[in-house]
Amino acid sequence: MLEHCAKQGWQTELFKEIGSGLNDNRAQFKRLLTRVADDDVSRVVVEFKDRLARFGFETFVIYCRNLGVDVVVLEDAAPKEFEQEFADDIISLVASYSGRMYGRRGGRKKKVEANE
Repeated sequence: MLEHCAKQGWQTELFKEIGSGLNDNRAQFKRLLTRVADDDVSRVVVEFKDRLARFGFETFVIYCRNLGVDVVVLEDAAPKEFEQEFADDIISLVASYSGRMYGRRGGRKKKVEANE
């Protein structure tokens, strides 16, 4: 992505985060939203739109356009049939919420053990 931006002659500021596109409570995502609102940002370049936001990417694009910021997607995933995209979304949701549920359980156990 940085190579592509350099070839275009665009100045870059990298926002990199390990986290699910389902989670809208990501520090770097929030930082990106704040930077988009600044007058000195002219475009946002993303590699895959579903990595930025699994749901609501079009809302992000509208937000950016209303602020005069272009959104460039470098890698558009191959178009999927509705049924396949729907199944992928359901699997992503189940995986995300399962991780949260099991993560909370593990944290509770560690907290109890630490207090003993």
